[in-house]
Amino acid sequence: MRIGSLGLPELLIILLVVLLIFGPRRLPDMAKGLGQSVREFRKGVKDMKEDFESEASDQASTSAPAKAAAEPVKAEAAQAAAAAPAADGAAKPAAKPAEASAGTDSEPKPETKEA
Repeated sequence: MRIGSLGLPELLIILLVVLLIFGPRRLPDMAKGLGQSVREFRKGVKDMKEDFESEASDQASTSAPAKAAAEPVKAEAAQAAAAAPAADGAAKPAAKPAEASAGTDSEPKPETKEA
């Protein structure tokens, strides 16, 4: 049995030193206190995990209706954006005559004969 880099012989030596320092009377009380501390720590971790999970589920449930409500707004905005250029396009000319005669198109201009 290995815990980190400590093996069974090392753990037995540590236990023997603790027993010699604190004595057989205080060792059960220390073990009881250590057990209670570990129990409280595990309980605290479990509570934090439950709080985190409940907060995440609350956040997901509140954001789902917000997303569902935002989807129709996005669809309406897209329809309005699609309709806006069509209305503006009728009011604006397709191309300016100066641009057409400036030679900006890719087709060559037909040559005209002068008389």
